[in-house]
Amino acid sequence: MAIIGAAQPGNSFTPQSSGHGQVAGQPGDTGNRIWDDEERIENALKVLKEMHIQVRQLRSVIPRFMAPLGKPQPSPEVLFLHFSASVSSAQQEILTFRHLVRDGETVEIFKRAKTSREEKPEGIKPWKVTEHPDWLTRDK
Repeated sequence: MAIIGAAQPGNSFTPQSSGHGQVAGQPGDTGNRIWDDEERIENALKVLKEMHIQVRQLRSVIPRFMAPLGKPQPSPEVLFLHFSASVSSAQQEILTFRHLVRDGETVEIFKRAKTSREEKPEGIKPWKVTEHPDWLTRDK
């Protein structure tokens, strides 16, 4: 299953099958053959991009859910309502990210990256966000 799509504010990232290819570990899997498919590699990059975007957004979760406490509220009930809503929103973002990280496709992507790094440790350049200015822009 390849993951395609992107989360939008207020929505969760939903894995979708691309309808082709095998997941490693299924009968007939020959290891690296599955990663020779360019579309599969592009889908893996989309998953990693979505993970990167979500991690960047999670950095601001605590300040966002604490924000209602720093503003004057008309009553304790309103304060509680706003704080509860912000905590609920933060919790949903964390659950969405956790689901993406634990997804079988994501686990397979990281397993493949580790194997590749062990097989060919030479010539791996560090990734720099400055070289990819559109990295935080979700694909449509």
